[in-house]
Amino acid sequence: MLNHEGVTVLVAEDDEAVRRTLVDLLELNGYTAVAATNGDEALAAARRNPPTLILTDIAMPGLDGYGLIEQLHADAALRSVPVIILSAKADRLASRHGMELGADDYITKPFTEDEVLRSVMARLEKKALVDELDAFSHTVAHDLRNPLSTLYMHLEMLSSAIDKGDTDRMKRTVGEAIHAAARLNNIIDELLVLAGVRRQRVDSLPLDMAPIVTEATARIEQLIQRHGATIKTSATWPVAVGHGPWVVEIWVNYLSNAVKYGGPHARITLGGETRPDGRTARFWVQDEGPGLDAAAQQKMFVPFTRISSVRAGGHGLGLSIVRRIAERLDGTAGVESTPGTGARFWFELPVTAKAHSAPPFVPAIAP
Repeated sequence: MLNHEGVTVLVAEDDEAVRRTLVDLLELNGYTAVAATNGDEALAAARRNPPTLILTDIAMPGLDGYGLIEQLHADAALRSVPVIILSAKADRLASRHGMELGADDYITKPFTEDEVLRSVMARLEKKALVDELDAFSHTVAHDLRNPLSTLYMHLEMLSSAIDKGDTDRMKRTVGEAIHAAARLNNIIDELLVLAGVRRQRVDSLPLDMAPIVTEATARIEQLIQRHGATIKTSATWPVAVGHGPWVVEIWVNYLSNAVKYGGPHARITLGGETRPDGRTARFWVQDEGPGLDAAAQQKMFVPFTRISSVRAGGHGLGLSIVRRIAERLDGTAGVESTPGTGARFWFELPVTAKAHSAPPFVPAIAP
């Protein structure tokens, strides 16, 4: 069964046999399906729990499919939900009218399972792209504005200090300006990684995890020294496949968070193991900090599209990148923690590649 976790498809269809067929088809392919016998029921269900996508017939008692689409587009909370029309009306006029009202696709009955599934997937991919573009623009506006404003303010203060010949103030202000500029640069780097993960196609290759971890640690060496953190790495690593440069980014995010939030002079342990099923390997970063309660853990690894509304103490953008990378590599990511006992951030990767094998990825490490 395919995994479409969190994807709910609302089916509005008055014919019981067709409705049942669509619900079964969706559920067998990993979707959550909600059934409605007409437009009125569908609209009420959508307002109670907004679906990810809607499949609707046109000719239904009460509110028909056209009316449903009009009502959806009049509701600010529902107008962005993709709608696919499934109708026995095969004439071009009916199809054009539906599309003019805002439908995203029009499929005529009788339809095949492949037609429905392909249309659903295409609409979901388009919606994901639009949502991500919206989130991207919001993140750029929100996350870049704060450090940019800070940088601008400190440059103004530096100008004033120069005029007064205040050397001590100049030094402090320059240091704070450099910190703000570094934060700006870090955000830009994260956004570039996220954009690359979405558009780049890569092959999963066998990984030599030891030098990958070494490269990630070297990337944040100054942060480690500034916080007085110590990192203990595993002598051996389990076999896994993935895309080396992306896996480095996962380690960099996990390690930097552990250094910053693992308590004073954080002691951090890295490890890995092959899972009992033998199909995946889990890698982790364990700290001895204050830990996370259940509510905080639920805010971790939010999709990039939700970062604008959910921010987890500075973790948000980085962990959304981890989630995206892990999923693109056919893996998962998560956290285990109990308040007072530290936190273990982990990610899993397949042990074998789906396609072909290749020599291990060994990153070049600057001396």
